[in-house]
Amino acid sequence: MNRYSQLTHLILDFYREDYAELQQLRPLKLAKVYRRWGMLRINCPDSQTVNALVGAFELLKEPVAQLRLAQNISFFVNGTLFMSLPVGSRKLVS
Repeated sequence: MNRYSQLTHLILDFYREDYAELQQLRPLKLAKVYRRWGMLRINCPDSQTVNALVGAFELLKEPVAQLRLAQNISFFVNGTLFMSLPVGSRKLVS
């Protein structure tokens, strides 16, 4: 049985009613997801997984921004930085 982090569950649950978008985020189950200092760190096991997740960045960005989980999403392959992208504005909306 695979156990995913709470952050992975949170992001996937955001799209639980939209099967097509959920399928695009399926590679997230293979990655380890951490949050620290305003950064969501996604550590992927291989380049195929990281490329799929970078391609689905807009889908990842939406729940992260709405739930204010992080200001940047950084993608890693086996601990090596692949790409870091901003989530959105740092201004708080009231």
